[in-house]
Amino acid sequence: MTLDLSFKELVDAAANPNAATGRPLLVAIDCIDEDPDQPRRNFSEQELEELSQSIGEHGVLQPIMLRRSNEVGRYVIVMGARRYRAAQRAGLREMPAFVQEVGLPDRYAQMIENIQRDDLRAPEIALFIADRLDAGDTQADIARKLGKPRDWVSRYASVQSMPEFLRARLEGSSIRALYELYQAWRTHPGEIERLCATQDSFTDAQARQLARDVRAAADRANAQDQSPAGPPRSERCDLLPEAVLPRAAAKGREAATDHQPPKTRVVSQSAASLAIRVRYQNRAGQLVVDRLATQGSRHAVVLVDGADHAEEVPASALTIEEILSR
Repeated sequence: MTLDLSFKELVDAAANPNAATGRPLLVAIDCIDEDPDQPRRNFSEQELEELSQSIGEHGVLQPIMLRRSNEVGRYVIVMGARRYRAAQRAGLREMPAFVQEVGLPDRYAQMIENIQRDDLRAPEIALFIADRLDAGDTQADIARKLGKPRDWVSRYASVQSMPEFLRARLEGSSIRALYELYQAWRTHPGEIERLCATQDSFTDAQARQLARDVRAAADRANAQDQSPAGPPRSERCDLLPEAVLPRAAAKGREAATDHQPPKTRVVSQSAASLAIRVRYQNRAGQLVVDRLATQGSRHAVVLVDGADHAEEVPASALTIEEILSR
């Protein structure tokens, strides 16, 4: 049975006199509204039922957090939407709550509360980060406010750029797995989509292996395409046996070979372009190989994943993670 036993919010509220009015109040449930912008959008029916039974037997052990609504006499939930729903289901008419005096909601506080409880689904986290980016926050801002690494934010930020068939697998796959497949899809879209059609979810290891297999197959195909296919048509007469040449051509060939050394034909072969994946300060990115750093040869130009512009970083601080064929 799910018990309402986490007291973190209560401790936080008591430690922050600006966040609540001291002792919790008993607020009529009919006067409470859910926040339509709450990051969490889905609730487990089983967990709600278990929590409802617990509340019916023991009451609400942890007050929820409210802010005053623009409508007089009403409140909006800041933290505790699941407890509120469970209390409704248990038939309670009122429940304990701390009431914030500030009127504006703290989106990051709501997000942090859900992240710490591990209650959010990956699509909900991706939607929150997309909303914050649209509001003008940078990935660095979001990472700092949530207390998360920059590359964690970058992975979720990339969800908005993923094709639909990858986004559809976000429920059953980790964000690392989907990000790995997304990076491979950017250079090999057809192959990744075809292989993903046979599987609904991926572990991190499965995604890495699939991406490696696709890139290895592409490398083999590139090598075959660039292998010599024989001399140009204009040179093939030099390789034909004398029996199939006109007599005059055969005599001319004999005369030429009496006075000239054998020909050596050089076949040009263009090198395949490479994508060099690197890591700098726990951030993943790609080395820009067609541009030198303005700060000199001891620096490199790197485009960090999710960033709008490349940046120059010390070359000694870079770690090469993977070298791929485009």
